[in-house]
Amino acid sequence: MEHPEHPEQPDQPDQSEELDWFQQQPRQPVTPHTDADPVRTVWQLPRFRLGSRRFTGHIDHALVCVTRKGAHETFLPPERPSSVRRYVALYEVDTSPRAFQLNVPLPSLDDTFEFEVTVDITWRVINPAQFVKSQERDAPGLLTRSLLPVMRNAGRSHPIKASAAAERGVQQAVNGASSVGLAQGLWVSCTVRLRRDATERSHQARLRAARHEKEAAWPEHEASRLRETYEAQRRAEQIMFYEATLARGGVAALALHLTAHPEETQLVLEHLRSGQDKLVDSQMHLIDQALTGNRLEDYQLQEPHQLIAERMSAILRTTALSEAEDPPPRPAPDPRAVESAPPKDSSEPGA
Repeated sequence: MEHPEHPEQPDQPDQSEELDWFQQQPRQPVTPHTDADPVRTVWQLPRFRLGSRRFTGHIDHALVCVTRKGAHETFLPPERPSSVRRYVALYEVDTSPRAFQLNVPLPSLDDTFEFEVTVDITWRVINPAQFVKSQERDAPGLLTRSLLPVMRNAGRSHPIKASAAAERGVQQAVNGASSVGLAQGLWVSCTVRLRRDATERSHQARLRAARHEKEAAWPEHEASRLRETYEAQRRAEQIMFYEATLARGGVAALALHLTAHPEETQLVLEHLRSGQDKLVDSQMHLIDQALTGNRLEDYQLQEPHQLIAERMSAILRTTALSEAEDPPPRPAPDPRAVESAPPKDSSEPGA
């Protein structure tokens, strides 16, 4: 059995390279098409000397037999020739449907922008003898070369913003190209998917995010303001509750409430401290006004003076008691005085 020889595949472009519609190099698949050639086997009959023996091959493949005069006779499955004596060559052709995907950039109305196009192509051999006569051995390459000019011409008539209209236009142009693959005995069906290039999609995404932020700015501001208002209102109601409880003398009730809600203790202490400070400040302000305005008589100042004197006495008394409780440490004896002291007489009675 002899397999047909295929030309070597050109070097594939790097997958990481950016698509460029001007170069017009379709992105090749990661692995080459293993079913690019539907001709599975070529037999040189005189060489193998099959004689009158019956040749079947794969039951789902078509057989194209070439006579000595160059005529091509086709046997579609399950038909098979009764003898191959009068044939010089036999081609076994796979007629099952196949598919591949074509990724290619297309120019738009403006050369600065491009469309990214993905075409799902389904094809099959409907005339095996015609395909064998065409001597075509790369069906995906043939279809790509035929469809590319049609899609380029359709994409050129649409601006980058009209991607939906461009997709419909390219699809209609591909559907109208009924002659693609027909001369080689192929049936072709294409489905086009088109979108803007990555740069334009990123730009549109940024604009959409900016619009969303603009629309959400005022509602978020209102929500934040309402949260602050409600929080201030809640704190005011808590303070009113504490003040009312203390005014009724409900120290035990307040302590019980703080025991159940310890997180509010700091708020109560801050309010009490600020209230006490305000009370002292207001009293000092009234006293300053009374003293600086000379509105009080001497007899009216006797009692305040007496209270001030008593307060000063109490402060001094407290200071004296604290100093008496902590006497200063006694100084250490001078070692020179100890050395100069006269020795005791050992002749004293009782020594």
